Amino acid sequence: MDRNFSDYLRQRHKPENVNVKHRETFNVQDKIALYTTKIVGTMYAVYFFLVFMSGWMLWQTFFAHKPFDPFPFAFLLFLGNIVQLLLMPLIMVGQNLQGRHAEVRAEEEYKTTISSYTDIEQILLHLSEQDKQMQKQLELLVNLSKAVKSKKG
Repeated sequence: MDRNFSDYLRQRHKPENVNVKHRETFNVQDKIALYTTKIVGTMYAVYFFLVFMSGWMLWQTFFAHKPFDPFPFAFLLFLGNIVQLLLMPLIMVGQNLQGRHAEVRAEEEYKTTISSYTDIEQILLHLSEQDKQMQKQLELLVNLSKAVKSKKG
C-alpha cells in the first residue's frame, strides 16, 4: 500500500500558477497589446475622449478666431476614425490574449478538479477498506466475547 501510495503521489497533478505560465509566453507585441487593451478599456479612457472631443468642439466653435476645423468638424472625425482603425485590431489582439489566458486557466482548473476527484476516490476506497477491517475486528471481538462467556457459564 505504501509503495502504491507513493507512486500515486508522484503521478498526481500538481497545480501550477497559470498567470505566471501564461505571462512567460508573451513577447513585446503581446505586452503592448495587453497594456493598450487594459488602458483603453477603462472609464478614464472614456473621460479622456469625452473631454478631448468636447474641448475640440468648444474651442473650434466659440474660442478660435479662425477655426482650422469648422463645423461639422471633419478633421476631428478623421482623427477619430484613425484612432478607431488603430485601436480596434489592437484591442482584438489583447482580447485574444486574454481569451487564451482564460483557456489556460480553465484547463488548469479542470486538471486540478480531476486530481481532487481522484484523491477523493482514493480516500473513499481507503475508508471502505478500513470499514471492512473494522467489521472483521468487531466480529472477532464478538466471537471472542461469546467464547469467554460460554467458558465462564
